[in-house]
Amino acid sequence: MIRSRYRFVRPATLDEATALLAAEGGGHVLGGGSVLVPALSAGLEDPRLVLDPGRLGLSRVEATDLSVTIGAGATYAALGASEAIRTRVPLLAAMVAQVTGGPGLWNLATLGGAACYANPASDAPGCLTALEAQFHLVCANGSRLVPAADFFRGPFVTARRPNEILTAIALPASGHPDRCCYLKLKHAASSWPIVTASCLVADAPDGPRLRLCLGGAAPVPVLAEWPLCNFGTDDVGRLAAEACELIGTEWTDELAGPGYRRSVAVTMAARALRSVLEMP
Repeated sequence: MIRSRYRFVRPATLDEATALLAAEGGGHVLGGGSVLVPALSAGLEDPRLVLDPGRLGLSRVEATDLSVTIGAGATYAALGASEAIRTRVPLLAAMVAQVTGGPGLWNLATLGGAACYANPASDAPGCLTALEAQFHLVCANGSRLVPAADFFRGPFVTARRPNEILTAIALPASGHPDRCCYLKLKHAASSWPIVTASCLVADAPDGPRLRLCLGGAAPVPVLAEWPLCNFGTDDVGRLAAEACELIGTEWTDELAGPGYRRSVAVTMAARALRSVLEMP
């Protein structure tokens, strides 16, 4: 049973939604509800306003030659069924395929909601950072695009302001979509990840780059990049060590105490790097 009283609104337009958030000084924007509703039931959240964006048409997936744009309300089930995601952003498709929880969660939880929740020990932050996602945030006064590197600010903290709604996540198209790998370590099939590793070959103005992002190892995703040279499997250990040197403050929680994530991150990084470097 939900323990507190709050105002629940389901606006019909984006203008109405942003006006409501502006008038209330912010509020909780519902994603799929897989995190917020249990928190309300447990008395862990006591909001004045809960806004359901379900009528705002934010669940589409649209692809152009330059990018794939994912509506903030697109569920994991919708992403898993999307041909555009499978063919244009296979790294994200691999991540979605490994999200646990079963059909009840896949048909409810959203990528946008997971990104805004920003749990360090989750799938979305590291993968979206590796893909150089851009977050489209809208408020009553206008809109802005925030790159993933600036969006994830800390544990359960993002750049989204209380009066803003995340409407979409834009992912740049890659000229090397198949050279990617997503791996994660977890204690059990249904547990949150301990460490994730997202690795891909990405386009850049100065030529292709090898990019690795570690999620779960630190409070925010840890990103490492190298110009794509003639790397071989003999370079994997060195590259993995270089990436893990960037971890800084280690993330610890009830799933992994001090030292554990840092130690396994090296192995996860090496496995992801090796997988991509061995691809033709």
